[in-house]
Amino acid sequence: ATWFGVLNSLFIISCAPIVSKLWESKFNPTATVKNGLGMILLGIGFAALAYGSSSIPPGAKVASVSMIWLILAYFFHTMGELFISPVGLSYVSKLVPGRMIGIMFGIWYLAIAIGNKIAGTMGGMIDKITAQYSMSTFFLIFTLIPIGLGIFIMLLTPIIKKLMHGVK
Repeated sequence: ATWFGVLNSLFIISCAPIVSKLWESKFNPTATVKNGLGMILLGIGFAALAYGSSSIPPGAKVASVSMIWLILAYFFHTMGELFISPVGLSYVSKLVPGRMIGIMFGIWYLAIAIGNKIAGTMGGMIDKITAQYSMSTFFLIFTLIPIGLGIFIMLLTPIIKKLMHGVK
């Protein structure tokens, strides 16, 4: 099971050039659309986990699922990361005044650390949730939240575009 950890690196190495070429083509959406698409891809990854775990009964202590669902989840989560992380770092360097770039990059990574802490806390709730509901319900929660957030972010595109004062 530990070999699944290599999938993230494999997908980054194999998919980053494709995503990079996508941004260089005619299809080069704004940063907010890229972030929104990244969140939707994250949600799709959790949807794969929700579907893959749908046969696990509520309260089960041990279960197994097909590898394909885990591979799909890693793929979509990595694609979401490729849509969010490099774009976010690029826009931090473009939009922040020169004297504050170091501080803002630090805040970027601090936000990631806080997100990881929250993710660990939420993951720790899996036993409580699956005692009452199915594992699929647990993953479905994490399907709906990022997809909804991704749509919301994309709806904010006109407002954020104005706030960026022409920075592309």
